Amino acid sequence: MKLTACALSDLGLRRTNNEDAVFADCANGLFIVADGMGGHAAGEVASRMAVETICSQLPPLSAVPADASACLQHAFIAASRSILKAAALDESKRGMGTTLSVLYVDGPTAQLAHVGDSRIYRLRGCELEQLSIDHSLVAEQLRQGIISPEEARHSQLRNILLQAVGLEETLDVFLLRLPLLAGDLFLLCSDGLSDMLNDGQLSRLLSQNLPLKQTARQLIEAANAAGGRDNIAIVLVRITG
Repeated sequence: MKLTACALSDLGLRRTNNEDAVFADCANGLFIVADGMGGHAAGEVASRMAVETICSQLPPLSAVPADASACLQHAFIAASRSILKAAALDESKRGMGTTLSVLYVDGPTAQLAHVGDSRIYRLRGCELEQLSIDHSLVAEQLRQGIISPEEARHSQLRNILLQAVGLEETLDVFLLRLPLLAGDLFLLCSDGLSDMLNDGQLSRLLSQNLPLKQTARQLIEAANAAGGRDNIAIVLVRITG
């Protein structure tokens, strides 16, 4: 598969530091978004550590075993343990953690791995689909039918995560393998984008078939125009052949 990609991150309008981290490597088919949390600069440290650990734990594309999901599962756990260890050594970083969303293209299929409330979407033709699930209290309430989609959008509990990388040694990583088609466009993003724009707005901007960097900038501009309440992280990946 031939890949093109773009990774951008923006401070947003209300934050003084950027705790999001992005990574894109077309040569090795690896794409990552991490949204850190924690006091002072701890969130920034956690998201950076998560990205670095995933990159160091995964072998080169040519050496990946058949079960890439197991590799990613182990890499997520290694990232979580590394962040826990760093936090234990520095009291100012206690409680730091991060969401972590990974797209790994290792042939005609892709492996997704995900923890937290950042998201992975796929635009195929005119249909936008959220492929990841949100590990958040509100999302779980929505899945159980306790609240409506409208109540979920306005809930004051939206930022409560049920799990994040760096808070526990063990993780229930969401894993999904899916076939690829030429023309597929993947969006990995932090909630600084998905909280600001609904699926219709995302689909409209992604469907313009513009250069990926231009599309990413338009997404960031739209999120900031809608309030820019958080840092915005975006990785776009297009399957071109």
